[in-house]
Amino acid sequence: MMEMDINDCKIVLFDFFQKKKAILLEALKSDEVQTFLEPLSDMTIIFSDINNIDELKSYLKTLQIPKENLKDILIVFDRPFQSSFSWGFQDKEFVFIRLEKGTKLFQKKNRKGLIGLVIHEVLHGVQRQRGLEIRLRDSLDFSLDFFTQLAEVIPPEKYKREEIISFLKQISQVALFALKDIFVNVEMIKRGLAEWLVIFYQDEVGFGEEINISPPQYETEFEKGIIKVMDLNAFANAFTYTLSLIPIWLPFMVLETDSKDYESSRKLKHFIFEEYYINPSFITREMWHIENIFLASFSFSKSFHRKWYGAIFNLALEYLLGEDFLFYHLFKATELLEELYITEESEERKSMAMIPILKATYIYRREHLVGIQKRNIEELNSKLEQYSISKDELLELEEAIDSSAEHSTSPAHMFENLMKLSIMIISRDLRENVFSGENLKFKVFSRTILSLLQAINYLGDECDDQYYHTVRLGVKRLLRSDDLFKRKRWVLLLENFAQNTIFQGETEPTQNEIEELMYNFDFFEIPLTNFFIDLGISFIQNIKTVMKTVPVDDEEFPFLTAQLINIQLGGLQLPIEDDEHLNLLYVSSLIATRGIPYLLIQVMLTAFLQARVPPEEAE
Repeated sequence: MMEMDINDCKIVLFDFFQKKKAILLEALKSDEVQTFLEPLSDMTIIFSDINNIDELKSYLKTLQIPKENLKDILIVFDRPFQSSFSWGFQDKEFVFIRLEKGTKLFQKKNRKGLIGLVIHEVLHGVQRQRGLEIRLRDSLDFSLDFFTQLAEVIPPEKYKREEIISFLKQISQVALFALKDIFVNVEMIKRGLAEWLVIFYQDEVGFGEEINISPPQYETEFEKGIIKVMDLNAFANAFTYTLSLIPIWLPFMVLETDSKDYESSRKLKHFIFEEYYINPSFITREMWHIENIFLASFSFSKSFHRKWYGAIFNLALEYLLGEDFLFYHLFKATELLEELYITEESEERKSMAMIPILKATYIYRREHLVGIQKRNIEELNSKLEQYSISKDELLELEEAIDSSAEHSTSPAHMFENLMKLSIMIISRDLRENVFSGENLKFKVFSRTILSLLQAINYLGDECDDQYYHTVRLGVKRLLRSDDLFKRKRWVLLLENFAQNTIFQGETEPTQNEIEELMYNFDFFEIPLTNFFIDLGISFIQNIKTVMKTVPVDDEEFPFLTAQLINIQLGGLQLPIEDDEHLNLLYVSSLIATRGIPYLLIQVMLTAFLQARVPPEEAE
């Protein structure tokens, strides 16, 4: 054992770490680590071999740690994916860095990962001193009590009450540790340390290495309302194993798709789902529901704590009682649609959004003959009949599936595109709902979209991962935005993005172009009306139409564009008293359109004004 001090922080080295002293000192003295160590007055960092804990246990017994607290520390050593951890009481903080001798974090290319690991554990101490852990445990006690009462619905002849309580307590502790890790990782990512985390976790899970990964082998047949889990302990082990991996991939969902760390973090996530998340399959698939809660509600508030614990306990109890993932979310979406479209006038829109969902469900059922419950099939057939989807339409769908093998389109992508079509329709209605000032339903619209996205992502790598993630981020921002302007902007982006993923028209405005257009509307103080937004998008489409045939640097380009747009405007009754807003709208569209140099803006505005059709002539 070797001890040393760095700026009032005690460092203890066991085993092979003593030979790595120089590398560790360099990491510990780095600006990144020192920034997080500064707020802590009494910190001890212990480095030891994960496979050799006898000497470490002996050392801990020499410290002034209360027996009950020491017992808690020793228990953590046996938890899955809890190799390194942080622990504290009063103002004392301990960090345990436990690695295998063969770790690659000491290699020069992976040093950021070593620093990321240290920061992750030290930051636990910082957040604990802020009072986070007390709040998390309070919320956990509340949720555990609530779900213990809910568990009464499980017949006592299946499981004894003591067994259920023990089971819920077991998963509650892993839920607590996972949530603490999520809070730490999100803070690191928001502080620009995503790369540090990715490198560390790649080493932790063996990413890119040929190693034998052996997840717990647990699987049971699934049937709604029928309890088939016979061994609660075996199920608890599989459940907590799956849960303990969540902090490795979930926090990276806060990254934008254009982040430099986005691609590497997504590869890490897919690696975990492909190599680790294989049993039990239902729990694996339901991780998307956990991700949904995170994206829509993440915060440091008590409200999110309870949603998190509620989702975990719900998932556990649902598995015990039996439920089918894909059909559950598809039919949940149809229930929400019934709630959204309740007037006679909206009946047609409801059918337009519902029919793609039902056809997608039919495709999935046809491709997956095994494992779909009779109850689900009966419910699907009832819905198909309710929405007048004829046998001829289904036959046509069957033929399209059969012929898809000859083309690049697979049944999975047919399913995905039908779901996207429904999302596009719902997003457009969401936009109209928000723009008309009827904001009470926007959460229901968003929940519907999230249910459809969960079903899309069930198909995994066969679907467009970036589409899925980007739309989810948009829904998350919509749900968490109280600002009406931001809501309008995000619902418009959602509709446009959904539309562009199905209809890849080259003249359609990109997401960035619409975002720029909305920003310009605000900047120029243009009234944010549905009419003006549609007009701005139409301007961009027409500008890009001309760009497809005439180079921007052609001297005729400004005049051809101005003429095309003025033809479109001819005879329009504009809801404005003068032309100023229209001129600014045209300029906004030019600025937003990619490929238009700023030097051309004035030239094109002049051409636009010269080509304007006077209102009296237009009539």
